[in-house]
Amino acid sequence: MKYLVLLTSLLLTACGAAPQQLAVKDRQGIVRAEVTRVGGKKDGPVRFYDADGSLRTAGSYRNDRRHGVWTTVDQYGDTLSILQFSDGRKDGIQAYWASNGRLLRVERFSDGVPNGPLYRFFSDGTPRQLTWYENGETQGPYMEWYKSEPGRLGFIHGAFLHGERDGIWTWAYSNGHLQTQGRYVHGIRMGTWTTWDAHGKELGRVEKGG
Repeated sequence: MKYLVLLTSLLLTACGAAPQQLAVKDRQGIVRAEVTRVGGKKDGPVRFYDADGSLRTAGSYRNDRRHGVWTTVDQYGDTLSILQFSDGRKDGIQAYWASNGRLLRVERFSDGVPNGPLYRFFSDGTPRQLTWYENGETQGPYMEWYKSEPGRLGFIHGAFLHGERDGIWTWAYSNGHLQTQGRYVHGIRMGTWTTWDAHGKELGRVEKGG
């Protein structure tokens, strides 16, 4: 009976543990973080600071794991990222911005893995990549743009099937002319692959696969 009383007392003590606000300082005595702990674990709001005292990142923990919304800002207070977590895993919309305020990346996670569209942009706002995910695997259309010369974008277009390149894939120069085109089957180049120069002249054809 005495063991049952002792166990009950310990459980009640743990459940009733009051949150502790702890300040973490660097060697110069400057507060670099404020952490909430409950029962010896990080649980509750947390804030991280630069050496000048300005807030850099704010979020929260639950049972020693990142949980909820985490936000990071630059030295001017402009948002650099907004991330969402559930028990330590990314879950929900994740967004990142450049220092000039332009959106750089936005994607969706479910239980720690990509699930949905991924959009990436150059720092000037022009598109950079579009990829779709299903439960961590690339699936569906894929588009990527690259800068080969100022103000002009080349592109790559294709599709994924269960994480592997599949179907017709195309590479194009920034002037719009095709560079390379061919077919993938389960990640393997198959059939006729054709290449062109930047002026549209065909350079050659190669047969791939069986």
